[in-house]
Order: sequence, then structure tokens, then C-alpha cells
Amino acid sequence: MLDDFDDIRLRDLVLFDRLAELGTITAAARELGLPKPTASRWLAALEARVGRPLVIRGARQVALTERGQSLHQQLQPLLACVRALRAVARDDQPRGTLRVSVPVPFGRLVGGSVIAAFRRQLPGVRLEVLLQNERVDLLRDRIDLAIRGGPLPDSTLMARHLARVPLWLYAGARFSGVEPAEIPLIAAPGDEAMLRPGRPELLPAAVVVDDRTAVRDALCSGAGVGVLPAFLGEQPRDEGLLFRLNDAPLSTLRVHAVYLPEQRTDARVRALIELIDAELRTLLGQA
Repeated sequence: MLDDFDDIRLRDLVLFDRLAELGTITAAARELGLPKPTASRWLAALEARVGRPLVIRGARQVALTERGQSLHQQLQPLLACVRALRAVARDDQPRGTLRVSVPVPFGRLVGGSVIAAFRRQLPGVRLEVLLQNERVDLLRDRIDLAIRGGPLPDSTLMARHLARVPLWLYAGARFSGVEPAEIPLIAAPGDEAMLRPGRPELLPAAVVVDDRTAVRDALCSGAGVGVLPAFLGEQPRDEGLLFRLNDAPLSTLRVHAVYLPEQRTDARVRALIELIDAELRTLLGQA
């Protein structure tokens, strides 16, 4: 016999997923192109059909209840199936070329499993991945999608929040037991200013390199101490090549996918964003 749970609407689940990721009903409504009152009404309907509160409503943000966290986790395979069903139902396999700009440290996100999964999902699309640390002009440089870390400037671009990546201070294993003030600093641009307030004892940078992948490789080779995002530093740490010098992250890097408004309905862009999002979750232990 059917009950209220069987009457849950897919649109309500999609809204709940975006609310869980973005943290506010306003942001979720904006991303889905909904009026905020409509989004609030859909959320209330979902909670009524589940029979339990899914979020704790704060003054500025919402937090998931324990039931909400469980639902959000179990919801991901369903949403992936829905996306696949949508593609089959529409029978409009995308074609053409998709150009993507990715910072070099994030290159690993599209350098392996993401590319393979994208090829399986959209075999008719040619994927061009540009690894570049400088920010590009999407319109001028004919870029369909860019992955960006850090704050986003005000612009007309559409943005999908992907993750909050913790930044840690790591050192090569050979410096275990050495005072931080005696370890050479291997820095990316801006690291010295970020470190100065909390770690004034650190030496001025011995090396500055504009690629955190290179910083990671240098630290793993025993060059010194430096700042790395968790997805670059944790695997070498698990392997005993690096250790952390802080009990808490130095900062958190917000990662976004940005694209032009006219590509909001581009199935190629949406598919790649979902694949990168899933890979980030795996790398950060949030899958």
C-alpha cells in the first residue's frame, strides 16, 4: 500500500540536494532558477512526506539533521540514475567540442577517472582540457567550463559550488622533530602573506612556484615545508612522506565550476560538473 513517502517528488529531492550543498535556501533557489518562497514550499513538502525534519533552520544558514544527512548521502545514486534516464529519454546525445580550463593542481580531477567516465557517458563529445593557473576569460578564450579555487569576483557567470577544500601546512618526513623556524619554506604566490599572522616563526620563502603540484613534489622530496590542499597532501601523508605542522587547517579553499549563462542547459557542461563534483567528494572523503 502506498503512503506519503511514495508521493515524494523528484524536484523536491533535487532542491534538497542543492540546499545541502549550498547551505542556504536562497542560494539553492537561485541555482535552480526558483523563487525563494517556492523553494521553501518544496522543502516543507518533502519534510512532510518524509515525516521528519531534514534541516535545522538558522538565521543565515541551514544545517542538516541526522536524518537529513542520511537522506542526502543515500540520494546521490538516485540522482545519478535520474541524469542517465534523462539522457536516454531525450535521446539527444551531445556532440561537438567541450573546452575546459582547470588549475594545474586540479588537473588530476580530469586526468584520469573523470575523463574515462566522461568518454563513457558522452562518447560523441571531444573534450579539450587546458591546465592553466591563470584565470581565463571564458568568452574571449572560448572556454565552456572553468574550475576555480578561491573567492569569485562579481560577474555574470553562472557558478556551481563544488567543495570546501582545507589547506594544511605540511613538511617533508625528514624534518620530523625539527623546529619549524629551521625548515625552508616552499611557497606558492600569496602563501607568505597567509602564513605570517599565524606562523610568524617560519622563514621567508626559499622557493616560490606557481603550481601547488610542484610544491607537493618538492615537499615529498624533502625540500621543506609548505601549504597544500588536502587532496594533494593527504595521500603522501598517509604514505609517510609528509606530516602536518598544524592541528587545524590554515584556511579553506572554496572550489567552484563557472560557465556562461547561455550554457546553463548544456548537457555536456552539466555532465562534466557532476563527474568532477563526485571525484572531489571521493578525494576529500565526502563520498
